[in-house]
Amino acid sequence: SLCTDASGKSHGISIPPPLIRPELLRALKADANRLLAPQLAALVHGTAQIILQPIFDLASPSLTFGRVALLGDAAFVARPHVATGVMKAALDAQALADALTASGSELVPALARYDQERRAFGDWLVERGRHIGSYFGTRDGDPQQRIETLMREYGAAGIVRDETIGSLRQERGATT
Repeated sequence: SLCTDASGKSHGISIPPPLIRPELLRALKADANRLLAPQLAALVHGTAQIILQPIFDLASPSLTFGRVALLGDAAFVARPHVATGVMKAALDAQALADALTASGSELVPALARYDQERRAFGDWLVERGRHIGSYFGTRDGDPQQRIETLMREYGAAGIVRDETIGSLRQERGATT
């Protein structure tokens, strides 16, 4: 419904900012007044053109297809609050280069190694984003406990639900 304009036309998964329904903008500003510090609410009210930005996750079931390897956001898209897009793309490129170097001229085993190593990390990263996002989006439970959990887990790179990336990799059979 957020991407449906005042005429009732649905724009799918996005909407041109000028077509956002006025009642949605009023509700956004009322929520800002109710939920945000006054300084942040003032920023919401002072924004000339509000936009809606949907957040999507993408976890590829395979990173390799024949002689093609997916890297970076083509392979996995994690929510922006994990803040790892550029780093993940660089690590993907390095892992692919390492796999190719280690295999000599054998492309199939190199791509299989790359897929196994990087898919485990990508799955973990998407799960981390979903987990952290669940705390951003909820208003249930004790607010202080929610804040403490969010700060502990958001600040603990390498942990999702008290599980480290290392234990996840071992569980899924990845070597590094």
